[in-house]
Order: sequence, then structure tokens, then C-alpha cells
Amino acid sequence: MKRILFVEDNEVLLQLYRILLAGESDRWETAVAPDGQTAMELLRQAAFDVVAADMQMPGMSGIELLTEIRKLYPQISRIIISGATDQAEAADSLNCTHQFIPKPFDVKTLKSALARISSLDSYLKDDKLRGLAGKMHALPSFPMLYHQIIQEIESPKSSIQGIAQIIAQDPGITTKIFRIANSAAFGHSKPVNDPVEAVQQLGMSTVRSLVLSAQVYSSFRSAPLKRFSADALWTHLMKCGELARTIMRLERATFIESEEAFTAGMLHDMGKLMLADSLPKEFEAALMLAEKEKIPLPEAELEIFGATHAGLAAYLFGLWGLPAAVVEAVAFHHTPERSDLKKFSALTAVHVANALCSKAETARLNLDYLAQIGVTDRLDDWRETAAKLETDKSFG
Repeated sequence: MKRILFVEDNEVLLQLYRILLAGESDRWETAVAPDGQTAMELLRQAAFDVVAADMQMPGMSGIELLTEIRKLYPQISRIIISGATDQAEAADSLNCTHQFIPKPFDVKTLKSALARISSLDSYLKDDKLRGLAGKMHALPSFPMLYHQIIQEIESPKSSIQGIAQIIAQDPGITTKIFRIANSAAFGHSKPVNDPVEAVQQLGMSTVRSLVLSAQVYSSFRSAPLKRFSADALWTHLMKCGELARTIMRLERATFIESEEAFTAGMLHDMGKLMLADSLPKEFEAALMLAEKEKIPLPEAELEIFGATHAGLAAYLFGLWGLPAAVVEAVAFHHTPERSDLKKFSALTAVHVANALCSKAETARLNLDYLAQIGVTDRLDDWRETAAKLETDKSFG
């Protein structure tokens, strides 16, 4: 039995939320609060698994409430429910939420969101996955530079100049940002060599995701392995992130969904770097096994570790409280059929992008899954998009 708290100043909607989950009484215990202050009092009195809050409320807004919950109760899954169409406001909510549900929504949308959270929670608590995570030298803490950028974006005095100053603190990340900003993939004609201009060119959301992936990447110092290149991995991640976001845009996904796909695409294979850093001999053995037996790497990893690089990375990002759609796409990018979400999503885009940006595409794409969610006819367009991206040799 899991417990969910709905926070909404409209009494009619609060009653509606109760009704929507009335048929799930064996799985969900529902509580309601009319405002943020009441919600915080309830959280001090009892434990909850999920808090779903409306974005626009008098007094403490939904974003302010979930930001406070993130600080005090990071283990609670956080959902923002809003009819807001402003992209800047929607982007701000990504900093404090696991999921965003736009109004109006039906019972299937809410139940899908809760099912996603439940399935991820169960997956990330797998004993073999936890055991593998325990063998890491050390799981890095939430990236400080990324945290500073989030604080700057949330600040009433937020500015492009302020974000540029934060980025400039790290020469390595600054170099990566410049390289992406100068990439033909973004259509720039003149060189970018100023952090402020780079942030203007790329946008705050893209820069935020780039900083996150770059800091995760720099957290691990993998030993040189014959069959693994950290530099090649970075290039793959950048191309995969951009292609995943482009696929989402082609399918007319929302701004938030597209940005989640971009972030997930850039993070999806970070588990390989973690394994190469902490368990280089075993990871090399998995690479050798995959090559010798001509099997997918995750299959070889399961034999060697009992878990995969995808699961390991998702475990870390779950601990950090990244959005559920991002964690899900990382966790299941090789096995999308394991997700309880049976429709086109960031997971679909990352699964396809990973395959199209890799060799042996036909061995990686799950055509049965794509057929099940009804997008097989879109593959040709996605392949054409991937081919255009591949011709951009400067990207990544």
C-alpha cells in the first residue's frame, strides 16, 4: 500500500482526485490538502510516497511546495499538475518534480503516472542492482555545478549572465558547452567563444542538461580499456541526446517531454563509465563476452554482474531525484517493453536514438515494442533524421 497526497486549492478537484483513485484502494491510500502549508503539516505527521500538487495556488505555489519537499523529503516522488502553457514556467518545474501532468487529464493519465513511479521504484530496489551499486568505489553526490545552475534559474534575479558565470567556473565543461554551441547541429554560422553567448544560443534548459551530463561524466576516471573509450562514449551520448529530442519534436511532444528525452539521451550510458571506473576487469570481461558470443552487452553484463549498466545509472539518478521519465528512459533504453508505460514517450525516443546512433541497429531496436505502441511507420523519418545528424562531424 502506497500513500499519495494531493495538494489543490479547488475543493471540487480534490474530490475528483479521491474519486479517480477510488478503484485503486488496495494500492493507494489518498490524502488531500487545500494549500502548501497544510500539506507540509501533514508531511510532518505521516510518511507519503507521492505528493501531487497544482502549480498555481495562493500563498505557496506548487513549485515552491515541491522544492521544499525535495529538500526535506527527497525520497518522496513529486508530481506537478498544471494547465500552464508558459514554457519558462514549465521548465522551472523540472527542477523540483519527477513528473509533470498537464490539465485537463483523465484517470488513465494519472494512473499511468503512478504506475510509472511504482514500476521504477520496484526496479531500482532489485537486490542484484543494489548489490552492484554497492561495489562502486563511491556513488557521486548530486553535482554541485548543476545544483548552482538550478538555484540560479529558480532565483528571482536569474539571468543569462549569472548562469554563464557559473559555467565558467569549470574549464572542462565550458569547453564542452562551446563545442556544442559551435556545432552545425544547432545551425550556427559564426564561432561562439563567450559563455554568455553560448547560453543565449543553446537556451537555459539545454545548458542545464549539458552541465549535468558533463559533471556526471567527469565524476568517473575510468581506466583505459581496450574495448571501451570514454571519449567515444561522450560523442555517442551527445548525438543520442540531440536525436532523442529531435524525435520528440517530430512527434509533437511537449517542451518538457522533449527536454526530458534530451537529458535522458545524454545520460543513458553513464553506467558504462561507472563500471569501467570501479570494476574495470569485470567490465572488460563483459565486453569480451559480448564480442565473443555476439550477444548484446546488457546480456553479457547480466551474466557477469547480475545487473546492467542501464540499471546502475538509473539507480544513481533515482537517488538524485531526477524526473521519473528520465530515470525510466535510462533504465529501460535497451528493454523498453519492461516499462508499464505503453505509449510513445521519452523512453521510446531514447531507445530509438540509441539504436540509430549505434552499430548493429537491427540487433538493438525492439520492433515488437515499436509495433505495440504504434510507431513503426515513423522509423524511416527517424532514420533520415539520424543520418543528417551523423553527417555533422563537429557534434559532441
